[in-house]
Amino acid sequence: MIVEIEGTVGERHPGHVVVRTAGGLGYGLDVARETEMLLPGPGEAVRLYTHLIVREDQWRLIGFATEAERAVFLDLLDVNGVGVKGALSLMSHLGLARLRQAVLTGDWKELKGAPGIGAKIAQRVQLELAGRWTKGAEPAAMLSPRAGHEEPSAPADDVMLALISLGYQPGEAREALKLAVAEEPEVRLREALKALDRGRRR
Repeated sequence: MIVEIEGTVGERHPGHVVVRTAGGLGYGLDVARETEMLLPGPGEAVRLYTHLIVREDQWRLIGFATEAERAVFLDLLDVNGVGVKGALSLMSHLGLARLRQAVLTGDWKELKGAPGIGAKIAQRVQLELAGRWTKGAEPAAMLSPRAGHEEPSAPADDVMLALISLGYQPGEAREALKLAVAEEPEVRLREALKALDRGRRR
C-alpha cells in the first residue's frame, strides 16, 4: 500500500497532479480542491498522504494534504453508493469544514449541491456520517475551531476554511489573510501560510 509520496510537483491540472520522485518516477494523483489549493508550483518540493484504489482494470492514487482529509475521504467511501468520484466531488464542492457542518446539522440538501450527488446519496451520507462522527469517531475533529474559540464569521471564504481545516485558529487565520494580497485562492492560501509560519518562528 502506498500511504505517502514525496517529490516535486510536475504537471498540474484541475483535480490532478503529477509528483516526480527522486527515483525518476512520475505518479499521477487525483486530489480534492483544498489539497489542490495547497500545492506549490511546478518543480517545488511536495509531500502528500495517499490512498491507493486497486481495481481489475485500473490503479488510482488519491492525494491529500493532511491525514484528516484522507480520513474523511475513507469515511465517504464507506457510504454505499458514493465511490471515489462522489467522495472527491463532495470534498471539492464543500471543503472539509462545510462538509462536516452539513453532516452534523442534518443539511443533506447542502451535500446534494455537489456534482453527481443525488438526494438519496446525500441523505445516506448525512445519516451514516452524522452517527459516526458524533460518537467520537470523527477522524477530522481538527477541521473545526477548537472549543472555546470563535467560529469564522459567515460567509467565510474558501481560503479561510482551508486554514481552519489545517488546524489554525480563526483569529490567526484572519490576521494572516490580511497579509495575503493575491486574488487567486491557491496563491492567497500559500501567502497566508507563509505569514503564519513567519509568525510562529518569532
